[in-house]
Amino acid sequence: MVTPRDLQGVDAAWLAIDAIGQVAIFTTGGEGPIPTTALVSAHAVEELVLSLPEVSSVDLLVTLSRPDDFVTLSKRGLFAYDWSDVHRTTRQYLGGYELQSRPKTPLGLSDLPGPLRALAAATQLSGVMFGTSIVVPGNLVGT
Repeated sequence: MVTPRDLQGVDAAWLAIDAIGQVAIFTTGGEGPIPTTALVSAHAVEELVLSLPEVSSVDLLVTLSRPDDFVTLSKRGLFAYDWSDVHRTTRQYLGGYELQSRPKTPLGLSDLPGPLRALAAATQLSGVMFGTSIVVPGNLVGT
C-alpha cells in the first residue's frame, strides 16, 4: 500500500469526482495533500488518463510557460488542478489545488472505463463543483 510518506516530494496525480459526478485530476507538485481514498491510484492514474481519447476543447485558466500537461489532461475531458503553492512565496499561498484548465465537454463518472471509474469514485469532494471551484482547499481534500 502506498502511503503519504512514499509520495513526499513526488509530483503524483490522483482523481476525484465532485458533487455532480464530474471528474478532475489533481497533481501534487510534490507537496499537495492526497486523500487516503486516492492513495491507491496516485502512482499510476496519469498513465491511465492519458490512454483516454481526446474528447474536448479546453479553456486554459493560467499563464504558464509550459501548460501542455494540463491541456493534454483536459482534452480527455477532465478538470486539471495543481498544487501551485509549490511555486509561490508563503505570503502568496492559496492553501489548495488551483484549477489550471477545464474541458469544454467534461466527462462524468459514468463516461470513464471501469478501472478509472473505480479510482475516481473512491474520492468524492461533495462540497465542490469542478470548473466553478477555482481553488479546492487543501482542508477539503484532507490526507
